[in-house]
Amino acid sequence: MSRRPHIVELKGGEDLVSPAMAKKAGSLLFSKNYEATDTGYRRIDGFERFDGRPSPSEASYWVLNFTAGTSAFVVGEVVTGDTSADTGEVLVVTVTSGSWATNDASGYLVLFGCSDVFQDVELITSASGSATTSGTAVEKGATDDTNHNAWLQAAIEATRADIGKPPGSGQIRGVWMYGGDEYNFRDNAGATACVMYKASTAGWVAVDIGHYVDFTAGTTEISVNETVTGGISTATGDVMNVVVTSGTWAGNDAAGRIYLKSVVGTFQAETITSAAGSATCSGVQAANTFLPGGQFEFKNYNFYGDSGSRKMYGVDGVNKGFQWDGTGFCFIHTGMTTDTPRHLFVHKKHLFFSFGSSTQHSSIADPLTWSPITGAGEIATGDDTTGYASVPGDAMAIFDRNSTYLLYGTSSADWNLVTHSAESGAIERSIQEIGKPLYLDDRGLTGLSAVQAYGDFKASTFSKLIQPIIKAKKGLVTASMRVKDKDQYRLFFSDGTGIIGHVTSKGIEFTRVDYGVVVRCCCSAEDNDGNEVLLFGSDDGYVYQMDAGTSFDGGAVEAFAIIAFNNFRSPQYNKQFFKAVFEMDAPLGADIQFSADFSYGSPDAPQGVAETINVLSGGAYFDTDAVFGDFLFDAQVVGQGEAYIEGSGTSMSMTIYSNSTYQLPHTLQVAVIHYSVRGLSR
Repeated sequence: MSRRPHIVELKGGEDLVSPAMAKKAGSLLFSKNYEATDTGYRRIDGFERFDGRPSPSEASYWVLNFTAGTSAFVVGEVVTGDTSADTGEVLVVTVTSGSWATNDASGYLVLFGCSDVFQDVELITSASGSATTSGTAVEKGATDDTNHNAWLQAAIEATRADIGKPPGSGQIRGVWMYGGDEYNFRDNAGATACVMYKASTAGWVAVDIGHYVDFTAGTTEISVNETVTGGISTATGDVMNVVVTSGTWAGNDAAGRIYLKSVVGTFQAETITSAAGSATCSGVQAANTFLPGGQFEFKNYNFYGDSGSRKMYGVDGVNKGFQWDGTGFCFIHTGMTTDTPRHLFVHKKHLFFSFGSSTQHSSIADPLTWSPITGAGEIATGDDTTGYASVPGDAMAIFDRNSTYLLYGTSSADWNLVTHSAESGAIERSIQEIGKPLYLDDRGLTGLSAVQAYGDFKASTFSKLIQPIIKAKKGLVTASMRVKDKDQYRLFFSDGTGIIGHVTSKGIEFTRVDYGVVVRCCCSAEDNDGNEVLLFGSDDGYVYQMDAGTSFDGGAVEAFAIIAFNNFRSPQYNKQFFKAVFEMDAPLGADIQFSADFSYGSPDAPQGVAETINVLSGGAYFDTDAVFGDFLFDAQVVGQGEAYIEGSGTSMSMTIYSNSTYQLPHTLQVAVIHYSVRGLSR
C-alpha cells in the first residue's frame, strides 16, 4: 500500500497503568526532565546557585583593547579604570604585539562582570597589571562564533564560581522571600544554633534578629512600637513584642520579656522606661537565637490593615514561632509548655500553629497575643497535623496524616469543625493550593474541591496513571511547590527526583524530573517587579534558583521522553516505517537523538537505530514585536527535524534523548510518522 503520514500530538504525560493498546497516542511510557505544557513536552529549565549576586545565566563578557602594557594582567583579577572607576574581572589576556617586558604590550582583555564600558585612553590597573585602553569595552565583542561561545561559557562559569553558600553546616533548613528580599536558614558551623541569612550584592549575610531583656516589677505597661531607655546605661531600643509571663501591670508586679530592635548601647540590670511604661531589667540584654535542627515554614500576611504592616511569620518545629518585619524580630509566645509549633497558616485574621494533634490560633488580628480572653483558642483533632489549606466556601482544611477536617466559622465564637474524612489525610510537605488544595495521601495525589452544594466537598485522586511512582516514593517526600506561571504542582523526594503535574481543565499531566540534588525546602514568590521566583535549598548547603539557566548548576541536563507504542489504528497489521518528522520549538537550536522500537519491544522485531537530529528554530517575522538577539536570521519560525526509520512492526514507540549544558530548552510538539501498511500480522 502507499506511504501515508500520521500526526501524533505529543501530550498527555506519563501513563504507567493503562493497557498498551488503551494508552493515548502521544502519552509517555517514561520521562526524565521533561514537563508537560499546553503545546507539548518541554525539556525543563535548569537551576543555578543563588546568593543575591548576578546570576550565571545573566552573565556576559566584554572585549577591551589595550596598548602600552607595562605589567601583565592575571586571569581572575579585577581591572579598574583610573579615570572612570569602571571595573571588570579578567577572563582572558591576549597580547597581539609588543611585550610586557618592553613596556609596549598591546592586545585585548576579555572581562566579565563589568560595571561599565571604561573610557578610551585611560589607565587600567589590577593587582598585577597595568596598561592603557584603546577604545571602550565592547559587550559580546568576539569576531567569530568559536570565541563567542567559549568566552560566554567561561563568563557563565566564572560568575557561578563567585556565588557562595551561606556559612554554616548541613542542609538549608528554609528559604523564603519577604519584602522583595530572599532569606535562608542554616545551622552554624558547630551546629549549635541556626542562623538567618539575607541575600545581598555581597552574597549571603547574617541577619541581626535583635535582642531581648527579661524584666520584673513592671508597674506601668510598656507597649509595642514604643522606645525604651535604660535608666543607668541610657541604652535605647524599639519594642517589638512584650510578653508577660507572671503578675500584672495593674498589680505592679508584671514580669516577662521584651523583644527589641535598633538597640543602641547595652541594657543592664536597671529600670527601663518608655513614654508611658516602666519596669526593671533582670539582667543584661541577650541576642535572639534559633536552636539548630528545624525545618521551616513561612507565611507573609498583613494582620493590621495599613499597607506597611505586612510581616513574615515562621515556624520550624524546634523553636517558638516568630515574626519578622524586615528590621525587627520577635518570638511568639503561645503559652504552650513545649512551645515549638511545626506548621502554620493564616485564616480569618488568625495566625494558626500546629502542636502535634493540637491546632491553636492567636487572637483575631493580633498574631502576638494568644490569650483565650481576647479570642485565642485550640482545636484538637486526635492525630498529628501535617498542614493546612484554604478551601472554597470560606473554610479551612486541617490535614492530619490519616484524616481531614474542615473548619467553618469566623472566630472562636462560632468555629464549627466537621470531619471530612476519617480515613484519608495528607503527607507532610505535600500540600499546595492551586485553585483548590492538592496534596499527597496514601491513595495518591488528591484534590479537595467544592461540589455544587455550598459547603460540601469531595476528594478526587488525580495520579492513577502514575500510581506505581506514588506507591514507591510517598515515604520520601521532602517538599512541594506551586508554580503559578506554568500551572504546575511539583513534588520532590529525598532521592533527588520529583514529579511535575501540569494542571489542565481535564486533569493533571505528570512527568518526572531528576535534579541530582535533593530539594530539601523550596518556595515560590514574586519579586518587586511581579516576576515569579522559585528558590530551593539542598543538603549541600547551597540555595538554588529553580527554572533559571540552561544547566543543572553547571552540569548537563539529561532528558528522556519515551513515547507510548502506537498501532496507528490498525493493531493487527504490519507496517513499514520510513520517517519521523518532529515539529518543535527550539530557540537558538537543539540537538536531540531519536530511536524507535517496534511491536511492543518484541525480540523478533528489528532494533531501532539511534539518529541525531539538529533542529533550528527561533525565527521571527519582521515588523512584529520580535526582539533582536532573541531570534535567528534564516531560521524557521517552527523548527522541524527529520529522522529516517528502518524498521517494521505492528506498533512503534519513539525515544527522544538530549544531553546539553548550554542549549536552551526545546519543546516537542508534534510527530508526523510516515509509514505504509504491509498486511495482516499472522
